[in-house]
Amino acid sequence: MNPQPEPGISILPKNLHQLIGLIAGNSMPTAVKRNSFIVNEVPREFQIGADESTLAIVLDSLLSTVASNSKHSCIRIKAKEYEDILFVSVRDNSLYSYTLDTDLAMIQALAKKINGTITVENVKEKFTTIILSFPNFPVAA
Repeated sequence: MNPQPEPGISILPKNLHQLIGLIAGNSMPTAVKRNSFIVNEVPREFQIGADESTLAIVLDSLLSTVASNSKHSCIRIKAKEYEDILFVSVRDNSLYSYTLDTDLAMIQALAKKINGTITVENVKEKFTTIILSFPNFPVAA
């Protein structure tokens, strides 16, 4: 079964900054209702080698979860690359503490489809950083 792009995303870009921009636009109304906003700090030069449809679903689910749990927050999205591994971090400076076993379990399962993993770092009373890491090359059939 091939994952389908999210509604409102007809053609997915191969550029991570552009993909994050499209997905952040989907989550922005929810964030605004929670008095939060989303900042895309992903460098424009990052190209996507992994399956962009599945990546879009993972990132959309992740940002939707963060936006709906944020409150008076600045949600910052950044990316770094180490060799062939891409790390996308979503930092929420609200006081909500995310957990992998409840809030992010479904997203963790989706991330496995691109050989990715989700890591959560909660800093009590300060912020939470959720990191999606995945190999940034096409998956062999």
